[in-house]
Amino acid sequence: MAVKPQSLKDLAKTIRNVGSALAPRKTGNLRNALRQYNTPDRMTKYDKKGDAKVSFFVAPPGAPYGKFWNDPDVSETVRNQKTGNKASINYGAKAWKSSEVKAAIRKYTKDTGKKIAQDLRLTIRKELGVI
Repeated sequence: MAVKPQSLKDLAKTIRNVGSALAPRKTGNLRNALRQYNTPDRMTKYDKKGDAKVSFFVAPPGAPYGKFWNDPDVSETVRNQKTGNKASINYGAKAWKSSEVKAAIRKYTKDTGKKIAQDLRLTIRKELGVI
């Protein structure tokens, strides 16, 4: 049975969804800006060696103040704010550490490993003339 691994873009969607859900409320349009800017195409990149990179932008255009919420050392105002968003400080880091994102990364790497093993077995069988 052919293995179809989860795509890197699906993994990026999970990261975007968790990251934007953890972002503070009552801060203007930060959550919407995160969802609109962090598209799977922007979040996923491949370097010259073919290694995959996934990024989550915490301060997208239209909401540059996201960086202050993602680093409590940057702004005294964020640490002392009274909007009820204390749990949202460092939302980007919390997204990467969340169980949902960790599970998606595990699934992506497991599925990709299975696909590589399957392709390798097929190549070996062709080389041996078995198929």
